[in-house]
Amino acid sequence: MGIAEYGRGTFGATVMIHRLRKGFTEKLSGDLLGAGAILFLSMTIVNGGNYAFNLILGRWLGPTAFSDLSLIVTIVLMSGFITAAFQLTSAKFAAVYSAEKDEERLAASRRWLQRGALVCGVVILLVFAGGSLFWQRFFHTESAIPFVILGIALPVYLVQGVDRGALQGQLSFKRLAGSYQAEMWTRLLASLVLVGLGLSVDGAVLAIGLSFVATWFIARRVGSWAKKAGKLSGKEKKVVASFAGPVVLVFAGQILISNSDIIIVKRYFSPEAAGQYAAVALIGRIVFFATWSMVTALFPIVAQKQQRGESHRHLLVISLGLVAIVSAAIIAFTIIAPELIINTLFGQAYVSVAPMLWLYALATALYALANVVVNYRLSAGRGKGTWIALTAGLAQVTLLFIFHDSLEQVIVIQIVLMASFLFVMLIWDQWLAHKQKFVPRSLEVSSLSLSQDSS
Repeated sequence: MGIAEYGRGTFGATVMIHRLRKGFTEKLSGDLLGAGAILFLSMTIVNGGNYAFNLILGRWLGPTAFSDLSLIVTIVLMSGFITAAFQLTSAKFAAVYSAEKDEERLAASRRWLQRGALVCGVVILLVFAGGSLFWQRFFHTESAIPFVILGIALPVYLVQGVDRGALQGQLSFKRLAGSYQAEMWTRLLASLVLVGLGLSVDGAVLAIGLSFVATWFIARRVGSWAKKAGKLSGKEKKVVASFAGPVVLVFAGQILISNSDIIIVKRYFSPEAAGQYAAVALIGRIVFFATWSMVTALFPIVAQKQQRGESHRHLLVISLGLVAIVSAAIIAFTIIAPELIINTLFGQAYVSVAPMLWLYALATALYALANVVVNYRLSAGRGKGTWIALTAGLAQVTLLFIFHDSLEQVIVIQIVLMASFLFVMLIWDQWLAHKQKFVPRSLEVSSLSLSQDSS
């Protein structure tokens, strides 16, 4: 089932759960592949635009100023674990309520999660905007203004995550893709104008804030069709919160793994070295972003199949295989022509770190594979892997704080940790698969078991 077929139909749960034709397409679960294809096509464009944002500004600003911008982007990503937790929780219950055709509870859970996101956003605003002068001194940045702009923008970033999750859970991938497109194009075009006018890093950070507003404008339309939301009962709120706990842990681990190295390098290395490392990290993370669309599509499909009592383990195998293939291709390219890649994308000022490129891509690939297993088990209502992810993240932060004699050492530590993380996740998954047989559950049993199995 290809993209063209989706274009002639309706993006919704009925399309995604429809039985595929017999033979090869049925075996490969076209619902996942089709949804992944839609998101992959959109996210390829989005990632291209985001990379253009970084590449253009990396050249315009130079390594020193680019390290300041990279720090702000990294803080956005680290704050994003809260957004991602709200989004994934929203996606889980949107998927469950959509499967049961319960629009009122879907709308109620959305409204309740939005209120929580707004409260968290205000706290973050106070931390970054109120402490802007402290952060400027701590990270040796040229100005405190980017931290003020960031603090004002982050509450919108958190709230839009709830609506994106509702779109994801309802398998409304067309509008979900549109929200990512709006974010990317607003950020790219606004940054070109504002930085071109001489606003430098301040202009780039303002463009990031405007992109969050554009995303919220598109994603919030998810509620335009819904019935008037009632109130979730205390018991239902407890169910949602019991799921959100493991989600927060997994994304806290993800953020620490994906971004702590940038923060630590910015803190302990020279601005020029930090900027060069940021360039390597940006290119090396192509592996993660190129495969993220498959994980995004995997989660709600597994959640709905779990709710209906349908088999879904084959989706994990397919996802791991696709991520491995894409990762291997990217790593091979970084081995063959690292200097060409660095020079073409960032310029001669960054070429000295080219030999480290394939190492960073390898570390990212190992993490991307482990992340597939974590999200698969989380979507099926098993949260124990979140502790493993958080432990890996904390171990990375601890080791990098202790050992950071060189940029190469920083990357090698990440490779060893991510290989260990992947190994543990695969062993844990196989143990669960051997121990447990799939048993269809109602929403009540499935959700409440999270507090017992959320482990």
